[in-house]
Amino acid sequence: MMKLLMEAVNLLKRQSWEWAVCGGLGIDLFLGYESRGHGDIDILVYWKDRDDIIRSLQGEGYQVYEMLGGGRAHHITDIREQRCEKRNIFAMLEDCGIVHLTPTGEKDIYGIDFSHEGLDRLNFIEFLFNDHDEDWFYYARNKEVRREMDKAILYRETQGTRIPYLAPELLCLYKSTDTEREGYGQDFELSYARMNQEQRRWLQRALSVMNPAGHKWIVKG
Repeated sequence: MMKLLMEAVNLLKRQSWEWAVCGGLGIDLFLGYESRGHGDIDILVYWKDRDDIIRSLQGEGYQVYEMLGGGRAHHITDIREQRCEKRNIFAMLEDCGIVHLTPTGEKDIYGIDFSHEGLDRLNFIEFLFNDHDEDWFYYARNKEVRREMDKAILYRETQGTRIPYLAPELLCLYKSTDTEREGYGQDFELSYARMNQEQRRWLQRALSVMNPAGHKWIVKG
């Protein structure tokens, strides 16, 4: 997967908009090694760049879909006709085998099912939209939870390329909503062990804000 990630990075470096690796590969960039298998590549982007991102991906030959929830996706064929109901879109090439689309009868709306076979070439990338300003990165599920930009986006030098990625404390906060998902518990344990004390304190505070009744990743004492 690291080979495909580097291909994605080379594609993204050609674009004018901001981006950073997130998801499990973001954890691996923090750790400095590939800790587990990954089914796809997740990229953090920003709402302010949405139209430019879609145009850029279409210009690279990708078909772009926005998720609608309920197992449905909207094929964006006209930049002026977007739903913007969820924070993720995906870009795929025609030979992508991990996405199965079923027409619904509604124009450009498809039922969608993902296989778990994983990627063997760069024919699928998922993008997750976020907000930031000059100073702060805002957690998508609660804008009161925020992180300084210079702490939110970190960098790993890989194969001579400086790759931006979302900081592990933010990655774990996003993953904390689905702790039983395969690999998420390992992602937390490995990254938490490598975080510095300030990162750990920030994550524990954020988990407490988002889970006032408690959470399994809140460390006592």
